[in-house]
Amino acid sequence: MTQVNVTAYNKNFLGTLPFSNTSINILLAASTAISWTVPGDATQIFRACFRASSTAEIWVRLNGTAQVPTSNTVTSVPNQEFIPLCDAKYIKGGDTLSFISTGTPQVGVSLLQVQNNI
Repeated sequence: MTQVNVTAYNKNFLGTLPFSNTSINILLAASTAISWTVPGDATQIFRACFRASSTAEIWVRLNGTAQVPTSNTVTSVPNQEFIPLCDAKYIKGGDTLSFISTGTPQVGVSLLQVQNNI
């Protein structure tokens, strides 16, 4: 995969982050998983900031298809997490993120490159 030109993080920002020039916005359909492949290659590590409204119930899964939990059961789904109002994770170029919700919330993901291991 080719390298993607993205906004790099700089420690001099002192807690302030620049706008991302690589981001997505999704309006989810109820109970339907949708996937997105992170641009770039595995040498690029990104800070992915997930945002959703406070009433949204969204699950995201890394490199797999997101699943809605089954009522009244405990299910182990590797690399799947519930997205809180605002959360950040580290991901690599080429990773796939899958999103699902029982409702129709909007979710946004903004990337900032934090490392390039070339």
